[in-house]
Amino acid sequence: MNSIQNGQGGVPVFTPPDSQKSQGIPTFTPPGGAPVFTPPSTPNNGHVCYYHQDEPAVATCARCGKEICSDCFDNYGVSAGEFAGKALCYDCCQQLVSENVAELTKNKNTIKRQFILSCIGMAIGFILGLSSGISAGSFGAGLVYGIIYGLLGGVFLTALKAGFSMFWESIKVGFESGLISFFITLIIGSIVIFFKCIWLSISNTYHYIVYLKQTSGFIESDTAALQQMRDYMEYTQVRNRNRGVDVNTLLTQNSELANNSYARMVQAQGEQNAEAAMRQCVATINENGEIIRSFAA
Repeated sequence: MNSIQNGQGGVPVFTPPDSQKSQGIPTFTPPGGAPVFTPPSTPNNGHVCYYHQDEPAVATCARCGKEICSDCFDNYGVSAGEFAGKALCYDCCQQLVSENVAELTKNKNTIKRQFILSCIGMAIGFILGLSSGISAGSFGAGLVYGIIYGLLGGVFLTALKAGFSMFWESIKVGFESGLISFFITLIIGSIVIFFKCIWLSISNTYHYIVYLKQTSGFIESDTAALQQMRDYMEYTQVRNRNRGVDVNTLLTQNSELANNSYARMVQAQGEQNAEAAMRQCVATINENGEIIRSFAA
């Protein structure tokens, strides 16, 4: 309680308390400084790139649903097939390239087996034709027979199948129109099949050689492009973890980029040229994919 004392002449005097706290009165302590706004750690309402956690997501992978940033969106994708023109993440794009390489390898092995069988058939046919001509007393005739038999031997199974089919058709014609029609159909059909098989053997051989050569180049270029995609992703992730650090410093101080081909390309040619080369890799992969999809082994 406040104390009241008598002053001069007995007049009461009011003495205020020494402290409000001593009387139990609450006090207000102002804050030490103005309130500070702290922005959220993840931009774009928490939607960030699956591969670059500091970058906002701008699209969703059409294949697996991963959210990706603009950099990933610009550098990964295909221009043909089921996902043409759609957003693809690094993993899905890499998987599609791996599938291209696997399909190329499978087709190459199929063509290789067909080519080997064709060559064996040609060799057997040539030997038989050559022996037949020499037995008749003429090496020149044997050589001609050898070439003809060799070409037929190159598509032996096809010729055999076509021969049986033609013979059956001749029999049906013979039953319907008589014996003369049977022989006419048989002779004409044999001539057609003969020239068709020779042409087929030549065209198949050309097709096999060209495709085997192209496939080897496609496998090599797609494999190299796949490695560059991996190096590019590693490079972007390291750069995101080391913002503000130049590539020369990262190459000398960060062992993660020691063997990174994309980082070396950036160092030698600059960021813009390296990105252009990366996009060319994706374009090459798309072109190879079109050839792969149009081929039937």
